[in-house]
Amino acid sequence: MPDHALSRRGLLRAAGLTGLAGAGLTALGPPAHARPKTPRLGTIALVPLDDRPYTWYAPQQIATGAGYDTLLPPRETLGRHFAPGDGRAVGQWLTSSTTQADALVVALPMLAYGGLLNSRNSSVPEAEAFARLAAVRTVRQRRPHRRLYAFDTIMRLTPEGPWRNELRAWATVKDEVDNLGMVEKRPQLDALESQIPVDVRDDYLATRARNHRINLTMIEWAAEGIFDFLVVGQDDATGHGLHRPESQALAARIAELGVGDRVVIYPGADVVAALLIAKIAVRDADVRPRVSVEYSRVPGEEWTAPYQNIPYAQLVKGYVDILGGTVVDRPEQADLVLMANTGGSSASVAPFADRLVAHVRAGRLVALGDDAIAGHSDRRLLSLLNGRIRYVELAGYSGWNIGISLAQATSRWALRQRSLRGDLPPGAPRTVGEPVLAARRALLHDAARATIELSISELVQTDSYRASNVRTATTAYASALGEPDPQNIATHFAEINAYAVDNTVPHAEKLFADEFAGATLALGSDGRAPVTARVDRLDAWHLYLPWNRTGEIAAEPRIVLTPDRGRR
Repeated sequence: MPDHALSRRGLLRAAGLTGLAGAGLTALGPPAHARPKTPRLGTIALVPLDDRPYTWYAPQQIATGAGYDTLLPPRETLGRHFAPGDGRAVGQWLTSSTTQADALVVALPMLAYGGLLNSRNSSVPEAEAFARLAAVRTVRQRRPHRRLYAFDTIMRLTPEGPWRNELRAWATVKDEVDNLGMVEKRPQLDALESQIPVDVRDDYLATRARNHRINLTMIEWAAEGIFDFLVVGQDDATGHGLHRPESQALAARIAELGVGDRVVIYPGADVVAALLIAKIAVRDADVRPRVSVEYSRVPGEEWTAPYQNIPYAQLVKGYVDILGGTVVDRPEQADLVLMANTGGSSASVAPFADRLVAHVRAGRLVALGDDAIAGHSDRRLLSLLNGRIRYVELAGYSGWNIGISLAQATSRWALRQRSLRGDLPPGAPRTVGEPVLAARRALLHDAARATIELSISELVQTDSYRASNVRTATTAYASALGEPDPQNIATHFAEINAYAVDNTVPHAEKLFADEFAGATLALGSDGRAPVTARVDRLDAWHLYLPWNRTGEIAAEPRIVLTPDRGRR
């Protein structure tokens, strides 16, 4: 595996790593910038879906932002890109190294197949997948009273490999002809079938069938009590396709077994671990967040986000339901205002920006789900916010999936609610000495730092890298070096990685300076007085292409908060 974590010389100097610019820095285990130990509300063991930023880094930051430690398998067991993770090794870690965890969040595709990408092919026999999944039964048997949340995925329409686009089209039309009675599309189906080799189609169907049987079995395990809560996430899809009858069959089985209170089906794969960690935080805080939702160009009931198969409002409500929250009509009734940026229209986004600014200025907790353009920030919206608010004032931001910003904000809110009622470690009484108060302040500082770092990371990914010209330029640079497929870089990774990092850093530095540096934040209470802090500086960046492709960049910033003495 090539080293794949590079940082700029000047920023490495701030981290005490001078002389390594342009050299590989392999990042294994927790995020690159480990934090000193502070008292925690508990420990969550996490088996991530893979090691991309949204599935590996974001859940950890959300957990820390909620006041929790995380335990993760060694990163080398998770695989990388097309090299699958070691499901058996991850299962052994889960059963043997998580005895101190208070709760567990498990991505079942990592155990069964070695991660999300490898779940899209038939390389793991069904019997082997079930043998690996037995680890969660062992955990339940050994630790029957620990919360065990898990998620599986319904295979997306598009597999990996050279026939991926043809198979997606074929699987869509096959559902329309075979299951929805669109006989007029039979010639189109026949033409598609004639293009795709029989063995390729058969392997695709066999992979779907294997995954579907495992989906069904996981629902049955939930009914048996193996999981306290199970999400079956629909990976990238549209309204029609072979995933549709599979989802219907899963919903019917959930109803038949009467487990709808603890098994749900919603679109999403990358976001589910973040939501389940937020669910732990909200439940432990014994609160039920009230969320008001406002849409931009098109109402959520009338718009379906890219790669989703249900109306956006239904998706958002489902995510709120997972957290144990409720959607309310008016922001005055809400604990959190979720601003959902929709697409699908050329209408002006200015009124939406005005409302968002008004909510922030009114002192409301505001999260922004920037989903109008898949995987990119909406620069038309951000340009209307620039100079009116700073992004540090948002409780959550994501241009990848609104579920991440929702999980980030509700976790942050849950911790603050606990702090305001004096329910932070060590000990709950309000009449405590300075060491206890100092420990609580340290917890609140560390949590705030993690949430801000996640917001910076999300903006660097979806704005500094993707919405700017950097990703496009990096892809062009890869082609100029002779790489025929920028989604599977073969020989020039080091040069392409360095190019991506060096061209992202200036955008990222400006982002931090304009939107985060010097901000003063209200963090909660130590049980005796309000706790505030100032965003002092950015100590180091950790930027790298996580996989051998130009699709995404990982950003793991390290910021420094200092106590705001003037506000105490």
